[in-house]
Amino acid sequence: MKHKVSRATLGNGLRVVVERQPGASRTAVCVHYGVGYRSERPDREGFAHLFEHLMFRGSASLPEGRFYDHIHSLGGQANGTTHQDYTDYHQVVPAAALEQALFSEADRMRAPRFTEQSLAGQLDGIEVEIHEAVEARPYGGFPWPLLPGVVFENFANAHDGYGRLEQLRTATVAECEEFFEAHYAPGNAVLTVVGDHDPEELLALAERYFGGIPARSFAPSPDLRERDLTEDRWATCTEPEVPATAVAVGYRLPDSRADMAGYLAHAVLAEIISQQGLEGVQAASAGCGVFGPLDARDPDLLVITALVPPAVSPRQAVEAMTGRWSSWADDPRLERIQAQAVRRMITEHHRQHVEVYVRGRALGRLELLFGRAELLDELPARLGEIGPGDVAAAARGLHAAAKGVLVMAPGAARTRPAPARDTGPAPAALEPPGTPGPVAGPPTVPAPARPVPPLGAQPTPYYGPRRDVTLVGGTRVVAVRDGRIPLVELRLRLPLGASGWRRPEDVDALVHVLAGRTGVTGRAEERGGSFHLSTDGQWLDITGFTPPDGVTDWLGLLGELAAPVGAVVPLRTPSRRRDPGAVADTALRGHWLAHTAPSRERTGERPGLDMVHHDILRRGGGWLVAVGDIDPDRFAADAERALSGWKAAAPGEAGAYAETGAYGEAGASLGTSTLALHHDAMADVHLTLSAPEPTGDTASAARYLATAVAGAHYQSRMAAHSLRAGLDHTVYSARDICLGTSRAYVRATLPERHAAGGVAGIAEVLGELRTVPVTAAELEPIRTFCAAQLLGVFDSPAAKADLLRDTVSAGRRPEWAERLPELLRQSTPAEVGTACADLFAADRMTMVVLGRPGLASETADRWTALLEGSGTPPAPVPRPHAGPLA
Repeated sequence: MKHKVSRATLGNGLRVVVERQPGASRTAVCVHYGVGYRSERPDREGFAHLFEHLMFRGSASLPEGRFYDHIHSLGGQANGTTHQDYTDYHQVVPAAALEQALFSEADRMRAPRFTEQSLAGQLDGIEVEIHEAVEARPYGGFPWPLLPGVVFENFANAHDGYGRLEQLRTATVAECEEFFEAHYAPGNAVLTVVGDHDPEELLALAERYFGGIPARSFAPSPDLRERDLTEDRWATCTEPEVPATAVAVGYRLPDSRADMAGYLAHAVLAEIISQQGLEGVQAASAGCGVFGPLDARDPDLLVITALVPPAVSPRQAVEAMTGRWSSWADDPRLERIQAQAVRRMITEHHRQHVEVYVRGRALGRLELLFGRAELLDELPARLGEIGPGDVAAAARGLHAAAKGVLVMAPGAARTRPAPARDTGPAPAALEPPGTPGPVAGPPTVPAPARPVPPLGAQPTPYYGPRRDVTLVGGTRVVAVRDGRIPLVELRLRLPLGASGWRRPEDVDALVHVLAGRTGVTGRAEERGGSFHLSTDGQWLDITGFTPPDGVTDWLGLLGELAAPVGAVVPLRTPSRRRDPGAVADTALRGHWLAHTAPSRERTGERPGLDMVHHDILRRGGGWLVAVGDIDPDRFAADAERALSGWKAAAPGEAGAYAETGAYGEAGASLGTSTLALHHDAMADVHLTLSAPEPTGDTASAARYLATAVAGAHYQSRMAAHSLRAGLDHTVYSARDICLGTSRAYVRATLPERHAAGGVAGIAEVLGELRTVPVTAAELEPIRTFCAAQLLGVFDSPAAKADLLRDTVSAGRRPEWAERLPELLRQSTPAEVGTACADLFAADRMTMVVLGRPGLASETADRWTALLEGSGTPPAPVPRPHAGPLA
């Protein structure tokens, strides 16, 4: 798809960039201001970041806390970030909330409110942010914000953008108002809107909401000029409790305005370093730009980080890193490696910049910094013009160039280089944008509040033209055309079946064998795509993407997986870290299977790897999804040919498609039980309560809303109870597929001090779900949120592919998500209340408790005691677990 940027400049100097994305269900609204931490005075380091926080704390029409009213309630998101040369404020909302988003941004550009209370609150928040990002973690401040101070001399470029908290705490409200007047004028900003809206209508709305903001002078961009770096600069600091010395090397990049080809050659070089590593060091990684490519004006840095091997000095390591760059042109592998790096960068650029939210931020940034929003879509072609000779020249240049090196070594105490001094030019006086005029002072009379506009009409979400067909081998294929980017997202999901569910470690081994035997991952990457096999204990998932002309090859790789593995003896696969939820689900599947499915192992017959492979990959079935720049009919035909050797799944087999109703009856009469899994190293208690869904329509909107009412919404009953009780724990509800049945579950992580209260609270809420009716007042905000939040899964081909895979593998029709927002609006409180009682009945749930031996057993006993009034569950079954956890 070719994107067209429309732009205008309002009478007050505000630049407006608009891009229409047909079919988008959501809209991004972004405002970029031409002020970053390089605009700060020497006595106000960190002020730009502080001010970014303050801009969310209220304006004339949206006082403290009201800015997010139209965002959180509609499942949107908003944030702000401070960079070297700009600060951006960005939000993504349903298309219906476009005018509310424009209004909120215009209101804080017109009349923000700064108070002593909000200033103090944000300073406290920044203290926590700095502590977590810099002080409380190993290698804090490495490489940013420390490295620029080694490479640069000009204060603007060299100083710490976080600033010093003790200095920031001297800031006053008056200084905040002065900063706003100096930098937040309309003429120093770019408004960007991306969504499915008529560009002319959008420009008219921009005029309506922003046009009345008075023009005023603003501070010019700071002088960022640096003297040439003629020799290497080194700085060393120490950090307690780090395992190895780390080095960060910074090189000045070419100015992208004057030499875009040279700049991009360095970007490709950084990609090669990150993928291939460097001799003489460990864990080498590189990036073009302190915060990313084309994210700042000149000067910016190419940053390389690495760990120094034992018994090697930092200087030896840096010499080894850079020593062979001068001879890269002679390396016969360079052409292949460079071509792969460029393909990878182009692909990732397309995938990252397809969503309206990411596009809006990128378009506004490029317009503000370079006056060329169109650069976003020109970059793939420009990257394609970079050849191996360009990369070799960049490497040779770095070999000879002076650089800054930051060394962070293990030490008894934390030390840091001295902060940057004011060695740059003095800040320039304010200048008017275009025509002379006095600088406006802070307003003396608060601006009046204005009414918030209502929501507009919300278009119905749509996947796009599609084909839905079941192949002869039993595989369900859903192919959707989405031509926004020249890629195709592909997903295959297969159920593991009883043998795989019972022995997930064998499936791990099978994945390892298949990936190693066929080399599918590397072969897909060579063709500009991706092919990844994974298992979570329930499914075997194959996830990837490819250029459109590589679809047939990708499907061919898929077909190869069905070739028998024979008498392969699996290598011992590395023990993978598994989160507590996955551990609990593995135990639950084994427990439920013991009641519902015969096992070969009961007679001593453990299935070999070839049998596991047969049960998963050679009996047909499963679900194949493709979303992207394809012809759906042609894709279905290609899939039929590629998978022609797959046997058809028999009716009732795992993998055979269930149109409606419960996915299976595997857990319909399991009753209640409690499993206690012991793990000595676990500090918290992890609970999973699961019940098979009752028969009926598992795709019903009432069940979707019931899950949100129970614990999947920030105003859910679980969340409200935790807040009232002052409990510090995480608890939520959800639904999925477990074995062959639809499952409703509750998961919780309880600190030891709140374990008893947390279990009691969950039992109380589950009881209330059966006895306390759902009211219209309770349901309405949850209904609105759910309908709006669902729109986000239509943002990109990748998100669409994931949703379609999850939808059809749960036994639902592909159009379920398209129809769900309207169905949610039709569900009544009584229907949702009935669904709550049906899904989350405590006396039908199996509990899995994971924690330290004593604590896990106590928690299980506590749960049993709480349920005695409605039937006594069996005693908990202790099960040791010593596997690694995330």
